[in-house]
Parts: sequence; structure tokens; C-alpha cells
Amino acid sequence: MRPLRHRWTALASTLAIAALAGCSADTGGDDGSGSAVADSTAPVATELEGVENFYGEYGDYTTVMTAIQNGEVTAEELEYPFVAQQEHVDTLASWDGVNPVYDLKPPAGGNHLAVWQTCTGSVYPGPIVDGNAVHSMEHGAVWLTYDPELVQQGDIDALAEVISARDYSLMSPYPGQGVAVSLQSWGNRFQTDDPADPMIDEYLDTYILNERFNPEAMATCSGGVSTTAE
Repeated sequence: MRPLRHRWTALASTLAIAALAGCSADTGGDDGSGSAVADSTAPVATELEGVENFYGEYGDYTTVMTAIQNGEVTAEELEYPFVAQQEHVDTLASWDGVNPVYDLKPPAGGNHLAVWQTCTGSVYPGPIVDGNAVHSMEHGAVWLTYDPELVQQGDIDALAEVISARDYSLMSPYPGQGVAVSLQSWGNRFQTDDPADPMIDEYLDTYILNERFNPEAMATCSGGVSTTAE
């Protein structure tokens, strides 16, 4: 991984747009998928009850990266280093061809694959590759996963309607996650056993394209991987 001080130089002026590793910016609008683009100018709360925040004392991506740049902490010293790790592992000379494996399942950040999973209100019928979905979250997307053993088909269909109406979101089954529904964005996560939990909408409203938490908010969500892992 490149030294984080060097990464900060590339990140500091572009926290709200894509700038890393060829990620292209998307200025919004309908991409033709039928999903509504989130309004990034709307005020959003940054704290919701029940949401796990993995930034520790720093609270958000902007603050933790500033602390790293100022020499107050290194990524390795964080309780959850993945919030500051953004390498495209499959572009490194040392890559062994194995997709990244994450301690947190589903993951909520970390080094990932160079191509994102298409996240234009995209509903996938099967599991997707974690490393592609993590890249989507880096772009400002929220990833909704569900355990197919714990959610009835009617609830899956209802969740799909919620996601398909929102740009910068994606949904897929995640067998074995152990909770009915999990929503993750870069550095944050909310889990619930109720597929109709009103917090699902609140989480989407709050964390999609939230510039405090997303390293490359407003980078494109279209044109990525659109296949499942199976």
C-alpha cells in the first residue's frame, strides 16, 4: 500500500468527487437506469441511533484522514484500519490473483478491486464479489445485503423496490451474514432483523453520497461490474 501521506495529497482536494485510480466523476442526472439520483446538496444528519461507526474517536472519513496527514495517527493504529485503506489490490505488482478477504462480513470499507459494482439502484439476484461492492461504497453508495435464510421472498421484493428507486445503491443476498438485513457504506453499518424497519430508509437518506464519510462521493456508479459472483 502506498504511504497514506502520499494518498492524502491526492485525496484532500477531492473528497466530494472521484479522483483516485482513474475513477471518473459523475455529475448526476438520470443514467438511464430509471433510478433517481440522490440530491447531494440536501442537508443530512451524520448520526443515527443504532448505526455502527468504525471511525472511532475521529468520527468520519474527513477527520481521520486529516489526523493521518497531520501525523497524529497511522492507519495501522486505528481500531478499524480499513476506513483509511483504499488500494486497488488487483493493480499491484504483488497481487496473487486472490480477491481481498475482509474481517468484517459484509465489509464496510478497505482495499478493494479496481472496478466497482454497478450501483445505480441495482438489485442482484445472487451474491456479488465483496471487493467490487467495497469500491462502490468508496464512490458514495450504500450496499444493502440480506440473508436469504432469514428473509421471506415478499420482503426481498419490497426491499428491491426501495433500492431500485435510489441511485448510488445496490442490493444482493449475503448468505450466512447472520442478520436479516445489513446496510453498509464506507465506515458505517446498520443491521436489523426487521426487513420493514423504517431505519432502512433513514440510513439510505443519510449515508448515500454523504461527503463526511465517502472518500469519492459522486464518482460514477454506472459502468461497473454488473454480474454476480455465481
